[in-house]
Amino acid sequence: MTQLFDKTWINSIELGNRAIRSATWTGSCDAQGFVTDVTIDFYNRLAQGGMGLIITGYQYILPNSIQLPYMLGNYDDSQIQGLKKLADIVHTAGTKIVGQIVHTGLRANPKLFTQEGAIWAPSEVSDPTVKHQVKVVAKSEILDLVQAYANAARRLKEAGFDGVQLHGAHGYGINQFLSPYWNKRGDNYGGSLANRYRFLAETLEAVREATGTDMAVMIKLNSCDFVENGLDLDETLQIATRLADDGIDAIEISGGSASSGKNKGPVRTKILEEQDEAYFSDMAAQFKEKVKVPIIAVGGFRSLKKIDEVLDGNKADYIAMSRPFIREPSLIKRWLDEDLSKATCISCNGCFETGLKGLGISCKMDREEKGDNGSN
Repeated sequence: MTQLFDKTWINSIELGNRAIRSATWTGSCDAQGFVTDVTIDFYNRLAQGGMGLIITGYQYILPNSIQLPYMLGNYDDSQIQGLKKLADIVHTAGTKIVGQIVHTGLRANPKLFTQEGAIWAPSEVSDPTVKHQVKVVAKSEILDLVQAYANAARRLKEAGFDGVQLHGAHGYGINQFLSPYWNKRGDNYGGSLANRYRFLAETLEAVREATGTDMAVMIKLNSCDFVENGLDLDETLQIATRLADDGIDAIEISGGSASSGKNKGPVRTKILEEQDEAYFSDMAAQFKEKVKVPIIAVGGFRSLKKIDEVLDGNKADYIAMSRPFIREPSLIKRWLDEDLSKATCISCNGCFETGLKGLGISCKMDREEKGDNGSN
């Protein structure tokens, strides 16, 4: 029988299987990032689908960190009530939930700011994808940023979440500090890998203090940045080893960002054949071999055959997917019921169109079949 359906633990989280919904923006909150009925309905459908764990779409931890419209916010205690409703609806279905928290750094979108604020970055950059002026974060602001991560983690604990995931990938804030592509600081937060790791180390320590030892603290990490002079596999393996020593409970292996080359980012298209699947799994295998914490593989899984290949080959401990669950929230239940055909997702990325309208992401193919243009 496939290992996918094994029961396991990550810290205090008992998972009914090894299938994880990887964090993805849902475009379902209000303009200030508060949970809405659309948010609750979206996650309720996911939770009914039989996966072991849901990781929420990224939650912005300060008002100057919003990147996309209708993004989930976690920057004020008034948002705890909505987050609790979210955790409760998922738990009612018997599924576990982890909140992913992020400061997007230089990828923040000032057009969406609800209050005045600067766009923070570790240093001045020449990234062609960044079109706005950034402010280099001062040391005093780094302390504020670390505290903002801790505050967001505390809110998740108070809301009843099972864990927290730091977003350390895809060219967002933590990744920007880690990577020599974005971090060109001359102080003790830049230069050597040890210095570039300092911000993450301080953030992890603060988050752990806020959550306690019995709440899972995880991270999503780039295997490679896929940009010139960015993080490579050797450095990220060193980072992952340090994270394990510092008490991280699990590491999800992804890669790339908006700055990477064509089809080198985290959300790739044209995953049509089995050989197109699991595009980060060989890199995940190297983390699995060298780092002694659970490793989560993400990136284009569509078939149970490929999942079994990764799990049986000891390339990872868990499998994470997102787009397949948008079209088929009950995919895991379908496989449990022995309908083992591959996921019906065609990786067109059309699912994000309705999220831009605040309606929640939804499968474009399903909308077209129903004659729904996503306008209501």
